[in-house]
Amino acid sequence: MPNAADVVKHIVVLMLENRSFDHMLGYMKSQIPALNGVDGTQWNPEDASNPVAPVQVSDDAGYLDLVEDPSHWTPDVLDQIYSVYKCGTKPPDLPGIGPNMSFVANYSYRNNNSLPDARKIMRCFAPDKLPALTTLAREFAVCDSWYSSLPGQTWPNRMFVHAATSDGNIDNQLYDYDVDTIYHRLQDAGHSWKVYFHDIPQVLALKRLRVDVLKDRFRLFQEFTEDARDGSLPDYSFIEPRYFDFAFKKANDQHPNHDVSLGDVLIADVYEAVRNSPLWEQTLLLILWDEHGGIYDHAFPPQPRVPSPDGKVNRGIDPPFNFDLLGVRVPAIMVSPHIAKGQVNHTQYEHASVPATLKKLFNLSGFLTERDKAAGTFEEIISLDQPRTDTPAMLPRVPVAASLAARAAKLPFLLSAAQFLESEAAGVISRAPLSEFQQSLTDMTASFRPAGGRLGFAAVAAFPLNEHAAAEQVRRFASDYFAIPQRTN
Repeated sequence: MPNAADVVKHIVVLMLENRSFDHMLGYMKSQIPALNGVDGTQWNPEDASNPVAPVQVSDDAGYLDLVEDPSHWTPDVLDQIYSVYKCGTKPPDLPGIGPNMSFVANYSYRNNNSLPDARKIMRCFAPDKLPALTTLAREFAVCDSWYSSLPGQTWPNRMFVHAATSDGNIDNQLYDYDVDTIYHRLQDAGHSWKVYFHDIPQVLALKRLRVDVLKDRFRLFQEFTEDARDGSLPDYSFIEPRYFDFAFKKANDQHPNHDVSLGDVLIADVYEAVRNSPLWEQTLLLILWDEHGGIYDHAFPPQPRVPSPDGKVNRGIDPPFNFDLLGVRVPAIMVSPHIAKGQVNHTQYEHASVPATLKKLFNLSGFLTERDKAAGTFEEIISLDQPRTDTPAMLPRVPVAASLAARAAKLPFLLSAAQFLESEAAGVISRAPLSEFQQSLTDMTASFRPAGGRLGFAAVAAFPLNEHAAAEQVRRFASDYFAIPQRTN
């Protein structure tokens, strides 16, 4: 087995939104028997307190099934996993009765007790519906024990990738995260990094990254494909998807209620950029999701509890949350020509495994928190001395999604008046209300103001924007802040 530090010189992480492992990859068990997936016998009761009328898992998920966003706020996630927070009751002592038997019931509360809609939470994708993702699962390594870092929402879980802590926060409200990050550790050690984004980088919520000297580390996704092609990728690349529908530029983050097939095309785009780069043999690509989004998964989160990252306690729920429980399992794929084909990695990981592995491979100083200090690292997936020559140069795509993505790629970052009118006439302007995550991203851009040449942070009342208006707001902010020329992305 080679020394991974001698082989891997570039790490690329693409993090998508709000899907569970079983939902995306569970039915791959029929093709990869060693996978801890589903076989159609798993189920949830309609009411966790009365286990009758079972709703079985199925492989008929659609790309736009979940119109109503399932709840993934910490009390609801604890309900989904442990069946303890129903109707606001205080849990006795976690973990409760489990395992993972309240997904349907919890989603029915979210849908005004509509059981027909709630049953959709048990639908998983047939492998052929996600051709890029499942091809990579067969060709490289799929991790079937990767858990979100806490039973909660997008913002805190994403922060564990960057900082191995959420600074005591558990929800999608906007906070000014004043914490140390893996980016500073990389920079201190002389390693390069960039964050590539489509409309707005959520990473900007990290206060210590909002300084003028670091602005050039944030680049549009198109520049990722150019850097890969030119062999100029940084040592660490973090890729953020498109979080908002913006006319013909549809969101590709896979967050409900966005089109999952567009995210699968993004996966193909990222893989092909890396695979056909002169840096391919030196690169490890990780495709990851931030949290399960309230969607069913059968794997009970591991016990015993994990260490608190920094001793902080969130007292906004009853009982207070101590940051010592992992969340629900999420999909994770590792890609490298030094990974043997068709691997299943059963090692337990969480999002703090990313900074933990970066520390190990790049010999960084110290851990960020107690959480990355304890997290599993994934460098041992690099098992081949010689790179494989049989890896696919291209991936299959969902045809309609590929066509939509190709059209979006030709449009500028901001629309002209004529392009907006064309989009409006075509009926592709999203008037949908914002998700909590989108609202916080919009609040983030509204809350930054020039202050002595830097960005300050000030609370600003949220605007009741629809998705398109919010998309335009965050893009105008990004265009001004990063001085983005009118180019495509």
